[in-house]
Amino acid sequence: MIGMKIGIIGTRGFPGVQGGIETHCLELYSRIAKNEDVNITVYRRTPYLNDLNKKAEFRNIRFVDIPVPKSKNFETLLHSFLATVHALFQGFDIVHYHNTGPGFFMPLLRITRARLFFTYHNVSYSQKKWSRFAKWFLNTSERVSMTNADYVIFISEIIRSEMLSKYRIGNHCVIANGVNIPVKSEKSDFIGSLGLQKERYILAIGRFLEEKGFDYLIRAFVKADLKDYKLVIAGDTDYPTEYSDNLKALAGENGVILTGFITGEKLNQVFTWAGLYVMSSFEEGLPIALLEAMSYDIKALASDIPANLQVELDSDDYFRVGDEDDLKNKILVKINSGKKNNFSEILKQRFNWDKIAFDTYNTYKL
Repeated sequence: MIGMKIGIIGTRGFPGVQGGIETHCLELYSRIAKNEDVNITVYRRTPYLNDLNKKAEFRNIRFVDIPVPKSKNFETLLHSFLATVHALFQGFDIVHYHNTGPGFFMPLLRITRARLFFTYHNVSYSQKKWSRFAKWFLNTSERVSMTNADYVIFISEIIRSEMLSKYRIGNHCVIANGVNIPVKSEKSDFIGSLGLQKERYILAIGRFLEEKGFDYLIRAFVKADLKDYKLVIAGDTDYPTEYSDNLKALAGENGVILTGFITGEKLNQVFTWAGLYVMSSFEEGLPIALLEAMSYDIKALASDIPANLQVELDSDDYFRVGDEDDLKNKILVKINSGKKNNFSEILKQRFNWDKIAFDTYNTYKL
């Protein structure tokens, strides 16, 4: 049975590719693909594939890998165009675009019978990393996506409210990001190889972008002067930038441990034994990394941006965004606090990937 043919455009790819949208697509489509009446095609970018994930197979999912150069300003543009052109001839029932950049070419598929879906993950054109052309392109892509999609999915109420104030949107809903409740690691060999002690390090995770605020996190950590704690930042940059180069230099000068992009058991260990998780972002959609930290019941601190506030941590779990002195003070309070967290029920009810996949699958069948 061929079933419902669905094309996915907008992710770099999965599995084993860093990024919130990549995690979202991995968790979502590996579940939707379990339905026998679907046949899913995911368009990936070859620069993010290796010998391990290039051969990955998922039930009812096929991958179309498109070679594009790694480029901050043109990679998404080129990949989205080539993927859309390929999709024109596949007889898809649904083509689902993820985030605004890829949606720029959505109108080309109007000549097909495909219903067009669009998930809005974050408002990206305000990010500092983009050139003037890139910001124009993302702004235009937002308008194109909003006005051409047959169905829009927002990952948060905050984004929906902002977009409804700008556009007349027809069929739409909010379906949040999710998180898996993990089996915590019993091993510590990886953190030991980094010179870390259990619960004696502060953890942050993400790509090396200005919006993540890792630079002021490092300065706040240095000001806290915690002799028996270390700061660990797990992640890397997709392509070198002045910011990422300066961040790595700042980390090196202050003894911050950079793990690079890690997955699997290494990431499990880093989460399991962390004494505190900090999300210092200036901008997020709905932060998967924060949800992942919560799934390990780690003490957490998050910047008080709307995206983080919607997770509804306790008031003392937030600090003023960009304020390294406030962050320093909150770090000292948290480190010395005996408070224990248990977020499992909140996560199961509000950020459950099985329910998210079920809800998304049902929107396809409307």
